[in-house]
Amino acid sequence: MLISLCMQFKSMLLHTVIQKAPTLRGVLHYGNEGKNKGNTMQLYSVPHRRLKSVFSVSLFVIFTQCYTLAHADGVDWESLSPQQQETLAPMRDNWRDLPPNRQERLRKGAERWNSLPPEQRNRLQDRMHRYDNLSPDEKGRIKERMREYRQLPPEERNELRERWRDVPPEQKERIRERYERSNPEERSQRRRKEH
Repeated sequence: MLISLCMQFKSMLLHTVIQKAPTLRGVLHYGNEGKNKGNTMQLYSVPHRRLKSVFSVSLFVIFTQCYTLAHADGVDWESLSPQQQETLAPMRDNWRDLPPNRQERLRKGAERWNSLPPEQRNRLQDRMHRYDNLSPDEKGRIKERMREYRQLPPEERNELRERWRDVPPEQKERIRERYERSNPEERSQRRRKEH
């Protein structure tokens, strides 16, 4: 249906351009003194022919992309495992409307989520709930810190991860609690000291 609408639009535009071309572009008529006797040949200027060619090629590319997107193979809901379906249940009603690449990312994410031990899932859910309850300013600061972290060279990121892994669980909890109790000014002062 989309393709037929696009084709109608194209023919309408081309028809309009061609009809207007004789008056706008000074079309030359070959025949008896400019009178139309049925075998009149109209010559359009070179820019008009190029425009028509570029327009046709552009429409072809657009139609090809639309067709590819419309017929791209996504992940069928029934092909998901029962665990993946349970994890992605909130997305079920809109699953067919999602782009195929997003469906694939969600499928892989659900697979990773289901492979985590229950304790780790609970910790991650707690973190997500804490993040949801943060103010927009706090969320912005966290996002900024993540951007900074991602821009670090891989060696530095690995070193930071290793240092954090070496911290005993009790001390990690104290650090988290202290961070949550501190106000934004104290946090920014602590960050300045770190840099």
